[in-house]
Order: sequence, then structure tokens, then C-alpha cells
Amino acid sequence: MNTIDLVITWVDGADPRWRAKRQAAGLDSALASANVEGRFRDNGELRYLLRSIERYWPFEGMIYLVTDAQVPSYLAHSARLKIIDHREILDPKYLPTFSSRAIESALHKIPGLSEHFVTFNDDVLLARPVLREDFFGRLGCIVYLTDELLPLTSSAQGLSGHNDALNARRWMLANTGGSSLDRVLEHSPKGIRKSWMQALETDYPELFHQTRSEQVRQPGGQSILANLYGDWCLSQGRGEIRFNQCEYRYSDQLESDPNALADLRAVLGDKLSICINDTSDNRQDVSQLQQHYGNIFEQLFSQPSSYELSA
Repeated sequence: MNTIDLVITWVDGADPRWRAKRQAAGLDSALASANVEGRFRDNGELRYLLRSIERYWPFEGMIYLVTDAQVPSYLAHSARLKIIDHREILDPKYLPTFSSRAIESALHKIPGLSEHFVTFNDDVLLARPVLREDFFGRLGCIVYLTDELLPLTSSAQGLSGHNDALNARRWMLANTGGSSLDRVLEHSPKGIRKSWMQALETDYPELFHQTRSEQVRQPGGQSILANLYGDWCLSQGRGEIRFNQCEYRYSDQLESDPNALADLRAVLGDKLSICINDTSDNRQDVSQLQQHYGNIFEQLFSQPSSYELSA
């Protein structure tokens, strides 16, 4: 009963082979943040996520790193960590994809995945020791919300999180007759029941097909795992809501805030997680940002994990 697998999605947007694949795809979207450099930029967060997992994660289980023919150069061999290529979980007709929505819609198809698993974007780090109930509670699903009311129009769709939440609410109202969410979700780790995702796909196969067909985020697309699943669980009486448990910052805030390190230190031991979301921009030179970012997180998580090669 203590087996909970972790699933992490990761991309290195600077990889020349991956960039050539992205360019050849001719991606286009009316969603402003869908195809910018900041969407795919690797700021080294994965290294610190793995350190936070080694410090705070008490459960047995595998760590699956889901990538597109990429492997971080610093990863050490570990029987507990396995690379999963997109080709292992998505039909070739959907590939290549540059939409996290499409990738996340198929995470429950990872071979050998445990019934209970927790998903992380690579920019979400644990900030304290975790319990099973942090992800599954008494009913099977925990949904973490902010205090921010969900906009009921499309005026905020330039913000991808608002876009995803609004689309999920509209889908729930249209297809199930109700929605349990009227606020913006936190950027948090997500506890998922594999069999529940399988049931959702069985009941709504066209939803999953449409999501996986999206090569890059589109304004009307669905974020099934990160948004819709939680609303669906709540509406089935399978979930509960918690508020303001996850610290959220934009990467450029770390550049301008002299108190960033002290503020993040204060979060450790209190909040469930820390998310430093990359500003959705097309800047090419982010070397100073990444150095500053790395310095801060080296001080927060200074102990290398067993998943890193020795220096």
C-alpha cells in the first residue's frame, strides 16, 4: 500500500535535434504562450526536483522521467529511475508532440505504472516531507486551488493556467452537467489513480483523441490530467479541495527580488511545493537568469541526490 510511483515530464528546449524537430513541425497557435522559448526552456530545475524527492519523499515506487528522445547529461544509473520515451505511451499518429496536455493525457499508459502515482512538471519541487493524504486524501483525489476566481470569459486566455481551467469547466458543464471548480488551480504535484484515468478515457475517448492530436497548445484544448481530472473526481464524490498549499513564482521574479532566497527558505517545511514557472517569453540569452536561479536552488537543495553523477 505504500507504493506510489512518481512521473516527471521534462524537455530540453536547447537540444539541437529536438529544436530541428520543433521547427520542422511548423507549429502555430492563437494561444500566445504556446510556442515560445520559455515554454520549453530547461533551467536545470529537474536536478533540484530530484534532490527534493530524495529529501522529502518517503514512499516506495519508481520514478519515471517522460521525455522525447532526451536524457539529462547528469543522470546516474538507478534501478529506481526509468526514462520513458513519448513513443512508449503515445500512438505514432500523435507524434511528435510539443503539447504538455497531449503528453500528460497518456501518462497512465506507462508500462508497469502503479495504481497510485503522482505527477510533477519539472519546475515543481517538494518543500516538506509528504504524506499519502497530501495527494489522495480520504476520497482518492486532492485538488489544490488558489483564492483566485476563475474568469468566466475568454479574456484571460493568454494565461495558460487560466485557459486550461476555464476550458475544463466548460467541458464539464457541457458533458457532465456540472463543475465543482470555480477557482484557478495551483501549480502543484498531482495525485492520480491510474484506473480512474483509464475509466475517464473509456467514457470519453474522443476527448483524449482530440487532446493527443494537439501538436501545440490551442486556445480550446483540454488539460485533462492537470485540470479536468480533478474536477471530474470532485463531481464523482471522489475528491476534496485544499487551498494555498503551493508556492508559485515566475522565473523573472527571482531576477528582480533581492529577498527571493530568504522567502523561499521560509517556504521549506511549510508549503507542500515550490513552483518556479518560466516566464513565457522568447528571450534567447537567459544565462544570467539561470545562473541566479541555480545559485538560489543550490542553497536550498545543496545535497546532490543519488540520481546525479558524481562531480
